[in-house]
Amino acid sequence: MFFINKKLINKLAAPYQEPSMQVCYATPQHFSAYSSKAVLLLNEEKLIVLFLNFFSSKVIHKVELSMADMQEHRYNKGLSLASTWSFQSNGQTWRFQMLKKIIPLGKMQQEFLDFLNEHIINT
Repeated sequence: MFFINKKLINKLAAPYQEPSMQVCYATPQHFSAYSSKAVLLLNEEKLIVLFLNFFSSKVIHKVELSMADMQEHRYNKGLSLASTWSFQSNGQTWRFQMLKKIIPLGKMQQEFLDFLNEHIINT
């Protein structure tokens, strides 16, 4: 991971972000991944995955998934520094690892994980 900060993540997410979306920097861990770095934008209706280039400075691919199409959510809060979220959508399995705290991002990571746990996993 190169230097990641809140300003950069917000700049990358801005063209795709909708009201009430939570933002998170994540590591995709599935075969459908276009890169090893991603920004997740999540609300109660959809998930937008922005795959980033090697330097995390540019969006190279966007995937939009409807929450209605997602099934078999698995969320592991983990005892370590990272949480894992996986689910199935349209016959594909998706998996993301999210660091709980990245100091330059402030509370962004934790707010995303809290929203995920409260509004998606525990519904």
